[in-house]
Amino acid sequence: MAHPTPRRRTVLRGTAALGAGGLLAACTGTGDGGDRADTLYTTGLQDGEPTNFNPLGWTGAWPVGNYTVYLYETLFNFNLLTGEAEPLLAERIEWAEHTAAVTLHEGTTWRDGKPLTPADVTATFGLADRNYGIAYGDLWTYVDSIDAVDDRTVAFTLNPDLPQRLRLMDLLCFTYILPAHVWSELGDDELLDHPNLEPLGSGPYRLEAHSHQDITLDRHDDYWGNEIHGRPAPKRLVHTVYEGNDAANLSFQNGETDMSAHFLPRVNQLWEERGMTVKTWDDQAPYHMPGSIPMLFLNCTAGPLADPAVRRALAHAIDYAKIAESAMAGMSDPARASLILPAGAEAQYFDAEAAESGWTYDPGTTASILEDELGATRGDDGVYVLADGTRLGPFTAATPQGWTDWNAALDIVATTATDAGIEIATEFSDWSEVNDNLANGNFDMVLWYVSDVAPSSPWSRIRDVLDDREVPPVGETAFWNFGRYRNEAVPGLLDEAAAADDQSRKAAYTQLDDLLRSEAPAIPLMYRPLEFYQVNEANWTGFPTEDDPYCAPMQGMTGVQILSRITPADA
Repeated sequence: MAHPTPRRRTVLRGTAALGAGGLLAACTGTGDGGDRADTLYTTGLQDGEPTNFNPLGWTGAWPVGNYTVYLYETLFNFNLLTGEAEPLLAERIEWAEHTAAVTLHEGTTWRDGKPLTPADVTATFGLADRNYGIAYGDLWTYVDSIDAVDDRTVAFTLNPDLPQRLRLMDLLCFTYILPAHVWSELGDDELLDHPNLEPLGSGPYRLEAHSHQDITLDRHDDYWGNEIHGRPAPKRLVHTVYEGNDAANLSFQNGETDMSAHFLPRVNQLWEERGMTVKTWDDQAPYHMPGSIPMLFLNCTAGPLADPAVRRALAHAIDYAKIAESAMAGMSDPARASLILPAGAEAQYFDAEAAESGWTYDPGTTASILEDELGATRGDDGVYVLADGTRLGPFTAATPQGWTDWNAALDIVATTATDAGIEIATEFSDWSEVNDNLANGNFDMVLWYVSDVAPSSPWSRIRDVLDDREVPPVGETAFWNFGRYRNEAVPGLLDEAAAADDQSRKAAYTQLDDLLRSEAPAIPLMYRPLEFYQVNEANWTGFPTEDDPYCAPMQGMTGVQILSRITPADA
């Protein structure tokens, strides 16, 4: 099942409709009026009928909801492989103490021919003054001022009390720059609700058509970046809309779809057993580049789970290899005891030796912690009872209904933990119900997402799990640290990491990771890619792979790097 890609304050916000199975679309789109060699078909990044193309809201349809820069563009692209911020609208960034000078490329324009200037940049970020609910509404927590210096340069001055360069780079890489001559006409209360059905951007495509079946983009041949970033090869992009994976995966296997971000179990069988022209990032398991770590949040405020020893015992009772092989169909390595991804941009901070010192699946260690450290005894029903008479369960582990791989992962958690003496029952309900309970602290355990790989990661992910600053008590809405974990060492280490060079930053991250391993406020369950990346080269060839890593394996955050490199298969 496809899941929404979370942004800051995703909690209590809506997402695009999640599919539940069945075909919603035909195999060809409204844009398929020309030669097949002119059109690239994609799927998996839009799961319901598009209702708006508003880049400020939380339900914007593809391509504005996926950090895909086909209509609107950001100042920089974030490179998932290297961790670098690569030029897009901006040519360069230069730092002087707490001020970043961002210089635009020469000749940046909107599709209507008007120039894209620093005034558009300052106006875009200025929208955060007018409506705090937009995706980058926390901007002014970290930034003191944004000023147009000249006709190509914008100066971003950080808050001297929170000189957080990492968070600023998130904003520069993930904020779509909007035309001031369009968005200044809207009232403050219209910014989030405006459907924006005729989006005017600076990117290489325009919106041609959309329906419940598909979304079609038409190439803008006068794109300002043709000479700098490359001219896209496809004249049209069509995102076909499906309600479920089965129909989408069948279309992909039939060559009717060129790129798919749907969950496709055992994708390797398509080339190993059927000889198809299908590729993923790597032809060896786990096939995909990891970009996120779904996390089992534990309520640290009351009951047995408030005891770090009980939480560590639970961490040893989960079969991570089985989750990777079964729930993730072999498309994840077993999760390790770390908040840092072991591959890609975060690999430089991953301490493999320290991670190995943490928990692994070992019910014997679970028993040792409970019996030797806590004096627990195992009842006739197989469930441990603490010395004070408190029974370890039943705890409820929740995640949204229909997130099939996540549901399967929680079933494994419940089975293996119960077998080890900690009784867990699963609960799969509506997304909004799980979301509300999580934010308000009304849960035992919830499998949820935290910050994806980004310029600020793993800082942002560690913050999401461990930092209690600005986190309200149970009963009030939290946007991170849902388990209300508290350790007085965390704020200082996070601030140190934010200001340090790479080597010192790694040391601070390892210390923060050590707190995770010793107190287990949340437990990583699997690794997932930012996008499941499968390509069928029956119609287009030249997509990036680990053997030809000219850009990251995804459509979002790659600009036109893929589209300007691929060629028709029959060319």
